[in-house]
Amino acid sequence: MGLKIALLSRDNGVGLSLDANLLTEVFESGGHSVSFFDWQEGAMPRADVAFHLELVSRNLAQYADRNIAVPNLEWFPTEWMKYIPAFDQIWAKSSYAMRYCRNRGGKNVHLTGFLGTDLYDPLVERKLKCVHLRGRSAMKGTEQVIGAWVGDRTLPPLTIISKDPVHIPAVLEKRVTVVMEPSDQERNRILNEAEIHVCPSIAEGWGHYITEAMSVGGVVVTTDASPMNEHIRPEWGYLVGVSQTRAHHQAILTYTTSGFIAEAVRRAAALDPEKRRKVGQAARGRFLQRNAEFKEIAMRLVEQ
Repeated sequence: MGLKIALLSRDNGVGLSLDANLLTEVFESGGHSVSFFDWQEGAMPRADVAFHLELVSRNLAQYADRNIAVPNLEWFPTEWMKYIPAFDQIWAKSSYAMRYCRNRGGKNVHLTGFLGTDLYDPLVERKLKCVHLRGRSAMKGTEQVIGAWVGDRTLPPLTIISKDPVHIPAVLEKRVTVVMEPSDQERNRILNEAEIHVCPSIAEGWGHYITEAMSVGGVVVTTDASPMNEHIRPEWGYLVGVSQTRAHHQAILTYTTSGFIAEAVRRAAALDPEKRRKVGQAARGRFLQRNAEFKEIAMRLVEQ
Protein backbone atom coordinates (compact mmCIF):
# COMPACT_ATOMS: atom_id res chain seq x y z
CA MET A 1 0.00 0.00 0.00
CA GLY A 2 1.33 3.44 -0.92
CA LEU A 3 1.97 6.34 1.41
CA LYS A 4 -0.36 9.29 1.94
CA ILE A 5 1.77 12.31 1.09
CA ALA A 6 0.81 15.93 1.74
CA LEU A 7 2.50 18.79 -0.11
CA LEU A 8 2.32 22.04 1.85
CA SER A 9 2.92 25.20 -0.13
CA ARG A 10 1.34 28.50 -1.06
CA ASP A 11 -1.85 28.43 -3.11
CA ASN A 12 -1.46 31.46 -5.38
CA GLY A 13 -4.73 30.84 -7.22
CA VAL A 14 -3.15 29.74 -10.50
CA GLY A 15 -2.48 26.10 -9.74
CA LEU A 16 0.22 24.17 -7.96
CA SER A 17 3.77 25.46 -7.80
CA LEU A 18 6.28 23.91 -10.18
CA ASP A 19 7.97 22.09 -7.29
CA ALA A 20 4.64 20.63 -6.13
CA ASN A 21 3.73 19.47 -9.63
CA LEU A 22 7.09 17.78 -10.16
CA LEU A 23 6.99 15.99 -6.80
CA THR A 24 3.41 14.88 -7.43
CA GLU A 25 4.48 13.19 -10.66
CA VAL A 26 7.39 11.41 -8.94
CA PHE A 27 5.44 10.08 -5.98
CA GLU A 28 2.30 9.11 -7.89
CA SER A 29 4.45 7.18 -10.37
CA GLY A 30 5.75 5.24 -7.35
CA GLY A 31 2.27 4.26 -6.22
CA HIS A 32 1.76 6.86 -3.50
CA SER A 33 -1.22 9.21 -3.13
CA VAL A 34 -0.47 12.93 -3.09
CA SER A 35 -2.62 15.84 -1.87
CA PHE A 36 -1.89 19.55 -1.87
CA PHE A 37 -2.70 21.91 1.01
CA ASP A 38 -2.15 25.62 1.36
CA TRP A 39 0.37 26.12 4.15
CA GLN A 40 -1.95 28.57 5.96
CA GLU A 41 -4.78 26.06 6.41
CA GLY A 42 -5.55 25.09 9.99
CA ALA A 43 -6.08 21.36 9.49
CA MET A 44 -5.83 18.53 6.98
CA PRO A 45 -6.48 14.78 6.84
CA ARG A 46 -3.89 12.56 8.45
CA ALA A 47 -0.81 11.98 6.28
CA ASP A 48 2.16 9.64 6.45
CA VAL A 49 4.52 12.35 5.21
CA ALA A 50 4.16 16.12 4.84
CA PHE A 51 6.52 18.09 2.62
CA HIS A 52 6.98 21.74 3.58
CA LEU A 53 7.87 23.24 0.20
CA GLU A 54 9.77 26.50 0.71
CA LEU A 55 7.48 27.41 3.63
CA VAL A 56 6.89 26.00 7.12
CA SER A 57 3.45 25.20 8.53
CA ARG A 58 3.39 24.51 12.27
CA ASN A 59 -0.39 23.98 12.14
CA LEU A 60 -0.27 21.23 9.54
CA ALA A 61 2.89 19.51 10.80
CA GLN A 62 0.94 17.88 13.64
CA TYR A 63 -1.24 15.97 11.15
CA ALA A 64 1.69 14.05 9.62
CA ASP A 65 3.72 11.17 11.02
CA ARG A 66 6.85 12.58 9.36
CA ASN A 67 7.68 16.11 8.24
CA ILE A 68 10.22 16.94 5.55
CA ALA A 69 11.45 20.44 4.70
CA VAL A 70 12.56 21.46 1.19
CA PRO A 71 13.69 25.07 1.80
CA ASN A 72 14.65 27.77 -0.68
CA LEU A 73 17.03 29.71 1.54
CA GLU A 74 16.95 32.96 -0.44
CA TRP A 75 13.32 33.42 0.72
CA PHE A 76 13.42 31.50 4.03
CA PRO A 77 12.70 33.91 6.92
CA THR A 78 15.24 34.04 9.73
CA GLU A 79 12.56 33.49 12.37
CA TRP A 80 11.76 30.11 10.80
CA MET A 81 15.28 28.76 11.22
CA LYS A 82 14.40 27.70 14.78
CA TYR A 83 12.13 25.02 13.28
CA ILE A 84 14.91 23.39 11.24
CA PRO A 85 16.00 20.95 14.03
CA ALA A 86 12.41 19.71 14.43
CA PHE A 87 12.11 18.21 10.93
CA ASP A 88 12.50 14.46 10.45
CA GLN A 89 14.37 15.11 7.21
CA ILE A 90 15.62 18.11 5.26
CA TRP A 91 16.07 17.82 1.52
CA ALA A 92 18.76 20.26 0.41
CA LYS A 93 18.66 21.31 -3.23
CA SER A 94 22.27 22.56 -3.12
CA SER A 95 25.48 21.92 -1.21
CA TYR A 96 25.18 25.43 0.28
CA ALA A 97 21.71 24.61 1.63
CA MET A 98 22.98 21.31 3.05
CA ARG A 99 25.84 22.96 4.95
CA TYR A 100 23.66 25.82 6.14
CA CYS A 101 20.93 23.59 7.55
CA ARG A 102 23.38 21.18 9.17
CA ASN A 103 25.19 24.06 10.85
CA ARG A 104 21.89 25.21 12.34
CA GLY A 105 20.89 21.95 13.93
CA GLY A 106 19.20 20.19 11.04
CA LYS A 107 18.95 16.41 11.41
CA ASN A 108 18.98 13.96 8.53
CA VAL A 109 19.95 16.66 6.04
CA HIS A 110 20.32 15.09 2.60
CA LEU A 111 21.79 16.63 -0.54
CA THR A 112 19.03 15.63 -2.93
CA GLY A 113 19.14 18.22 -5.69
CA PHE A 114 15.79 18.45 -7.42
CA LEU A 115 13.95 17.91 -10.68
CA GLY A 116 13.74 19.95 -13.84
CA THR A 117 11.10 20.13 -16.56
CA ASP A 118 12.05 18.56 -19.88
CA LEU A 119 11.15 21.04 -22.63
CA TYR A 120 13.18 19.46 -25.44
CA ASP A 121 11.64 19.75 -28.91
CA PRO A 122 13.84 18.21 -31.64
CA LEU A 123 11.61 19.65 -34.38
CA VAL A 124 12.63 23.27 -33.65
CA GLU A 125 15.57 24.47 -35.75
CA ARG A 126 18.45 25.68 -33.57
CA LYS A 127 19.92 29.10 -34.40
CA LEU A 128 22.82 31.22 -33.20
CA LYS A 129 20.65 33.30 -30.91
CA CYS A 130 20.61 34.01 -27.18
CA VAL A 131 17.73 33.90 -24.73
CA HIS A 132 17.39 35.24 -21.19
CA LEU A 133 14.42 34.11 -19.10
CA ARG A 134 13.56 36.81 -16.58
CA GLY A 135 10.00 35.88 -15.69
CA ARG A 136 8.94 38.07 -12.80
CA SER A 137 12.14 37.71 -10.78
CA ALA A 138 14.64 40.43 -9.97
CA MET A 139 17.20 37.70 -9.16
CA LYS A 140 18.05 36.69 -12.74
CA GLY A 141 20.77 39.26 -13.48
CA THR A 142 18.74 40.95 -16.23
CA GLU A 143 20.38 44.35 -15.72
CA GLN A 144 23.84 42.85 -16.22
CA VAL A 145 22.66 40.93 -19.28
CA ILE A 146 21.35 44.09 -20.93
CA GLY A 147 24.62 45.82 -20.04
CA ALA A 148 26.56 43.08 -21.82
CA TRP A 149 24.69 43.76 -25.07
CA VAL A 150 25.13 47.52 -24.65
CA GLY A 151 28.87 47.06 -24.26
CA ASP A 152 29.45 44.60 -27.09
CA ARG A 153 27.81 45.07 -30.49
CA THR A 154 29.17 41.73 -31.76
CA LEU A 155 26.98 39.52 -29.55
CA PRO A 156 24.25 37.44 -31.25
CA PRO A 157 20.60 38.57 -31.15
CA LEU A 158 19.00 38.28 -27.70
CA THR A 159 15.41 37.54 -26.67
CA ILE A 160 14.34 38.38 -23.11
CA ILE A 161 11.23 36.56 -21.84
CA SER A 162 9.57 38.53 -19.06
CA LYS A 163 6.32 38.89 -17.16
CA ASP A 164 7.06 42.53 -16.33
CA PRO A 165 8.12 45.44 -18.56
CA VAL A 166 11.85 45.58 -19.26
CA HIS A 167 13.53 48.82 -20.34
CA ILE A 168 15.76 48.33 -23.36
CA PRO A 169 18.05 51.23 -24.36
CA ALA A 170 17.36 52.62 -27.81
CA VAL A 171 20.76 51.46 -29.03
CA LEU A 172 19.61 47.84 -28.60
CA GLU A 173 16.22 48.03 -30.30
CA LYS A 174 17.37 46.05 -33.35
CA ARG A 175 19.42 43.47 -31.42
CA VAL A 176 17.35 42.74 -28.29
CA THR A 177 13.70 41.67 -28.26
CA VAL A 178 11.47 41.49 -25.18
CA VAL A 179 8.64 38.96 -25.31
CA MET A 180 6.02 39.60 -22.64
CA GLU A 181 4.15 36.62 -21.19
CA PRO A 182 4.25 34.33 -24.23
CA SER A 183 2.08 31.22 -24.40
CA ASP A 184 3.72 28.03 -23.16
CA GLN A 185 4.08 26.88 -26.77
CA GLU A 186 5.77 30.10 -27.89
CA ARG A 187 7.99 30.19 -24.81
CA ASN A 188 9.18 26.65 -25.43
CA ARG A 189 9.82 27.40 -29.10
CA ILE A 190 12.03 30.36 -28.17
CA LEU A 191 13.93 28.29 -25.61
CA ASN A 192 14.54 25.44 -28.08
CA GLU A 193 15.55 27.78 -30.90
CA ALA A 194 18.25 29.68 -29.02
CA GLU A 195 21.59 27.90 -28.90
CA ILE A 196 22.91 30.07 -26.04
CA HIS A 197 21.01 30.59 -22.78
CA VAL A 198 22.19 33.50 -20.62
CA CYS A 199 21.34 32.71 -16.99
CA PRO A 200 23.56 34.81 -14.65
CA SER A 201 21.37 34.34 -11.58
CA ILE A 202 22.00 36.39 -8.46
CA ALA A 203 20.42 33.60 -6.37
CA GLU A 204 18.46 30.39 -6.91
CA GLY A 205 16.81 27.85 -4.66
CA TRP A 206 17.39 25.25 -7.34
CA GLY A 207 17.59 26.93 -10.73
CA HIS A 208 14.63 25.75 -12.77
CA TYR A 209 15.36 28.03 -15.68
CA ILE A 210 18.95 26.76 -15.80
CA THR A 211 17.77 23.15 -15.89
CA GLU A 212 15.17 24.00 -18.54
CA ALA A 213 17.95 25.52 -20.65
CA MET A 214 19.95 22.31 -20.23
CA SER A 215 16.92 20.19 -21.11
CA VAL A 216 16.61 21.79 -24.57
CA GLY A 217 20.31 21.33 -25.29
CA GLY A 218 21.28 24.96 -24.76
CA VAL A 219 24.81 26.18 -24.07
CA VAL A 220 24.34 27.75 -20.65
CA VAL A 221 26.10 30.84 -19.31
CA THR A 222 25.57 31.17 -15.56
CA THR A 223 27.10 32.46 -12.33
CA ASP A 224 30.00 30.67 -10.66
CA ALA A 225 28.24 30.31 -7.28
CA SER A 226 26.04 27.69 -5.59
CA PRO A 227 23.64 26.33 -6.74
CA MET A 228 24.16 27.67 -10.27
CA ASN A 229 27.64 26.20 -10.60
CA GLU A 230 26.38 22.82 -9.38
CA HIS A 231 24.51 22.46 -12.67
CA ILE A 232 27.23 23.55 -15.07
CA ARG A 233 30.68 22.20 -15.92
CA PRO A 234 33.07 23.35 -18.70
CA GLU A 235 31.99 20.37 -20.82
CA TRP A 236 28.47 21.75 -21.17
CA GLY A 237 28.51 25.48 -20.42
CA TYR A 238 30.28 28.56 -19.15
CA LEU A 239 30.62 29.94 -15.61
CA VAL A 240 31.08 33.68 -15.11
CA GLY A 241 32.92 35.16 -12.16
CA VAL A 242 31.37 36.83 -9.12
CA SER A 243 32.19 40.50 -8.59
CA GLN A 244 30.34 41.15 -5.31
CA THR A 245 28.13 39.42 -2.75
CA ARG A 246 25.67 40.32 0.00
CA ALA A 247 23.44 38.43 2.42
CA HIS A 248 19.71 38.03 1.76
CA HIS A 249 17.60 36.02 4.22
CA GLN A 250 19.60 32.78 4.58
CA ALA A 251 21.31 32.97 1.17
CA ILE A 252 24.23 34.84 -0.34
CA LEU A 253 23.40 37.00 -3.35
CA THR A 254 26.12 36.79 -6.00
CA TYR A 255 26.55 39.45 -8.67
CA THR A 256 28.58 39.15 -11.84
CA THR A 257 29.41 41.89 -14.36
CA SER A 258 28.25 42.71 -17.86
CA GLY A 259 31.83 42.32 -19.05
CA PHE A 260 32.10 38.77 -17.69
CA ILE A 261 28.78 37.85 -19.32
CA ALA A 262 29.80 39.31 -22.69
CA GLU A 263 33.09 37.41 -22.63
CA ALA A 264 31.36 34.08 -21.97
CA VAL A 265 28.73 34.68 -24.68
CA ARG A 266 31.49 35.58 -27.18
CA ARG A 267 33.26 32.30 -26.41
CA ALA A 268 30.07 30.29 -26.85
CA ALA A 269 29.22 32.07 -30.09
CA ALA A 270 32.75 31.50 -31.45
CA LEU A 271 32.38 27.70 -31.30
CA ASP A 272 31.82 26.04 -34.63
CA PRO A 273 28.19 24.90 -34.99
CA GLU A 274 28.94 21.20 -34.49
CA LYS A 275 30.97 21.86 -31.33
CA ARG A 276 28.20 24.11 -29.98
CA ARG A 277 25.68 21.33 -30.67
CA LYS A 278 27.84 18.79 -28.79
CA VAL A 279 28.18 21.12 -25.80
CA GLY A 280 24.40 21.56 -25.73
CA GLN A 281 23.80 17.82 -25.99
CA ALA A 282 26.20 17.25 -23.09
CA ALA A 283 24.09 19.69 -21.06
CA ARG A 284 20.95 17.75 -21.96
CA GLY A 285 22.62 14.49 -21.00
CA ARG A 286 23.50 15.89 -17.59
CA PHE A 287 19.93 17.15 -17.16
CA LEU A 288 18.49 13.69 -17.79
CA GLN A 289 21.03 12.12 -15.43
CA ARG A 290 20.19 14.55 -12.60
CA ASN A 291 16.46 13.94 -13.01
CA ALA A 292 16.97 10.18 -12.78
CA GLU A 293 19.22 10.57 -9.72
CA PHE A 294 16.68 12.71 -7.90
CA LYS A 295 13.82 10.29 -8.54
CA GLU A 296 15.87 7.43 -7.07
CA ILE A 297 16.90 9.48 -4.02
CA ALA A 298 13.40 10.84 -3.43
CA MET A 299 11.74 7.43 -3.49
CA ARG A 300 14.38 5.94 -1.21
CA LEU A 301 14.15 8.72 1.39
CA VAL A 302 10.35 9.01 1.45
CA GLU A 303 9.91 5.25 1.84
CA GLN A 304 12.41 4.91 4.71
